[in-house]
Amino acid sequence: MRRTLILTGIIACGFAVASAWLWRELGQERAQNAELRARLEATPPNPEPERTTAVVVPNDLPASPTSLPTTPAPAAATTAPQHVTGTQEDWDAYRRRMMRDPRYREVQREQGRLALAPRRANLIRLLGMTPAQADAVIDLQIERAWQRDEQMVNPATEELRLQQRALEEAQEREHQGKLQDMLGQEKSARLQHYMESRQSRMQVDTFRTQLSGVDSLRDDQVEPLIEALHVERAQMGDELEQYRDTLNFDGDSTGEWQRYSARRIELLKDMHSGMHASAAAVLSSSQLEQLDAMLNRELQREEAQVRMSKLESKIDRAAGAAPPN
Repeated sequence: MRRTLILTGIIACGFAVASAWLWRELGQERAQNAELRARLEATPPNPEPERTTAVVVPNDLPASPTSLPTTPAPAAATTAPQHVTGTQEDWDAYRRRMMRDPRYREVQREQGRLALAPRRANLIRLLGMTPAQADAVIDLQIERAWQRDEQMVNPATEELRLQQRALEEAQEREHQGKLQDMLGQEKSARLQHYMESRQSRMQVDTFRTQLSGVDSLRDDQVEPLIEALHVERAQMGDELEQYRDTLNFDGDSTGEWQRYSARRIELLKDMHSGMHASAAAVLSSSQLEQLDAMLNRELQREEAQVRMSKLESKIDRAAGAAPPN
């Protein structure tokens, strides 16, 4: 009997320890989920009409370093509320209706200001803005994000896509004009460069977390590395955009998208080679090896995504389903 009680006590202690460990793991998992949710909401800009994200969340948080941005997600939330059911169009219509309410817009604005607090701090620290200027810039960017979100439609024809791009470019010129009037030419130019280089900044932030000990990234390496990577990324973005302009996405565009994806992978490889060469002047040999490893992992993920997309198309065709344009 006594042995049974001792054994029962040991088992109970084991369960208690396991429960405590599982509870701690649950807490860590929740924290990770929150961080991943923020990263998903922080998808960076595309060089297409959706060049700047419509999600009013921090774009200064780490994100996928090499993947080009996707179509912007809704600015109000990442998922539809439970009482909204149906298609994505239903959710978009619901959001547009909510955004017409001034009270709802103001709440969204406050959420955007809180989410973009890291960017605000960078505008003050790196670009020399006053707090009042940084606040005004953030508000203008939130409004610009809403403007893009309202026009976030998938053009049915190439003509409509060109019209959408022309409208986007006109609105962007107006937005840049407001910033220049507010900040002056020098600060507005520095702001534009900062916004264009954010993806490289996030890439370096991610890379920095993977280094430790003697390989830790020094403060004086950060900005030069960001600039070195940004040059290569900007070149790839320009070349990919030029290639996309040669394609015709009218009708069944499955083949065009596959060619686009294949070209994108080729340009990613070229970009990584250029990043290696540019970063060699900033990083130690050990740091450079780790950067290469990170870039290779990203390339493998991109290639896997392309293979999965091709397989989905084959399965759709075999099932007689028309793939989405």
